[in-house]
Amino acid sequence: MTEKTQHFEAPELMTDPNCTITVSIGQNIPNYPANVSNKNITDAQNAIGQLTFADIWRLPPFRIEYGSVRLDVQGAIAGGGRNWQVQINGINGNSTISATLVQGNLATASTAERQQYVQRMVRNALEQSLSTKKVTDVNGPCK
Repeated sequence: MTEKTQHFEAPELMTDPNCTITVSIGQNIPNYPANVSNKNITDAQNAIGQLTFADIWRLPPFRIEYGSVRLDVQGAIAGGGRNWQVQINGINGNSTISATLVQGNLATASTAERQQYVQRMVRNALEQSLSTKKVTDVNGPCK
């Protein structure tokens, strides 16, 4: 199966050649629920807004709970990255409303400015996933 991706640059581009980050939009989110309320979307946006650079690299069972949803790290991916998802609480079965893969080549961001940029881009990718109902992938490198 061929995956069609779209590439997006963040509105606040960093002009640091050692920290180039792209967000790719891929396939539909597996396990997307049939009913998603405005409250679920708002709660997801609030949970995403709480994610910090340090949090991005945590391992399960780390999660951020906000109202009707939780933002949690599903696990590590190849290369030291992480799989993040927003899920609606209290649903058996399909509950994922945002899904983002964060590549490990972003963990090496070496300055506070670069770490803030990585944090903004990961939050942006989670928001894009929330609005497009597609999995996003955040990739660097950022040294």
